[in-house]
Formats: sequence, C-alpha cells, structure tokens
Amino acid sequence: MSSSPFPLSTEPSDDWRADAACRELDLEVFFAVDEASQLDAVAVCETCPVREPCLEHAITTREQYGVWGGVREQDRKRMVRARRRDAA
Repeated sequence: MSSSPFPLSTEPSDDWRADAACRELDLEVFFAVDEASQLDAVAVCETCPVREPCLEHAITTREQYGVWGGVREQDRKRMVRARRRDAA
C-alpha cells in the first residue's frame, strides 16, 4: 500500500489533494533550499490541475516552507503582504 505524501482529510476543502500532480512524488523537491530544485517543483505545479486551491491552502494556512501551487515561500510572503494592503 502506498501512502500519499499529503494525507487526505475527510474535510471537503482538502479534496483537491487527491488530484495533485505531486501526490506521489518525492516531497524533497518541494521543500528544497536550492533554487534549481525549487524551479523543478514549480515546473511540476505548472502542469497541476489543482494549482489554485493548493496555493490558496498555503496562503490561508500560512505555510512557511516549500513550493505550493507553483509559488515559492518568498513569493507567497509578498502575496500575503499585498492581500493585507488591499484589505486595509
């Protein structure tokens, strides 16, 4: 039995994970510190059918590390700051 790197939750909001392009890949690529590996992760995300809900999950839950929805952590931080500015 293979285990998914992203365990599925029974909550409907997590259903997107079942369709993620990364669901059976080595997670080290998505949590790499070197830019080349991060770009490899971004490339996987570009083909993913659930890229938007993945990114929204990362922003909403304030994931601090890794590539989520094709966006690296430093870029997500900028997105969060921009959202805060827009909401103010």
